[in-house]
Amino acid sequence: MSDNTVRTFIALESSKELGNLLDDTIDKLVKKGFKATWTKTSAAHLTLVFLGDMSMKKIAEMAYKIGSRISGFPTFIYNVSKVGYFEYNSLPRVIWLGVNGGPTLSGLYKEICKAITGTGINLKNEEFIPHISVGRMKFSPKDWKKILETITFEPLSVGASSVGIYSSTLTSDGPIYKKLYKVDFEGGVIING
Repeated sequence: MSDNTVRTFIALESSKELGNLLDDTIDKLVKKGFKATWTKTSAAHLTLVFLGDMSMKKIAEMAYKIGSRISGFPTFIYNVSKVGYFEYNSLPRVIWLGVNGGPTLSGLYKEICKAITGTGINLKNEEFIPHISVGRMKFSPKDWKKILETITFEPLSVGASSVGIYSSTLTSDGPIYKKLYKVDFEGGVIING
């Protein structure tokens, strides 16, 4: 990665309540014997698109394309209602909080993808599974699937009125995120969030 490129993703921000839910879920998992690189409350987000290394010039171009594409998009609410996981070799690789945003969240995702491809960036054709990462697993107890089924919480509604374009710097203590741009649904691009 050169000085002019940064590891980039587009996401919806979280709320204080979502941060509290994340912390509570991590506490429950730790007490059940799970070990992971846990998501910090301040870093909680719902990733829409991970882009990898991109030049700052291309990120700026993309921010304004997204701003023009989603101008007037309605503010909406998504619901966080369950614990889930991505599995690899019969072990959980990532544990996450599952999100249901209905057709509005899916529509936002599609509009952002159209804006990105409009700048000449090719996206991987992957299924969009909306989630908020809780932790990247290092160790899981023997009956981890059964244990995860016992971790429940009251569903939480989170408002969304903008998307952020972030840089991600990987460190031994976990990733450090910096908001590069904020794109409000009501039609505005703000540099550095």
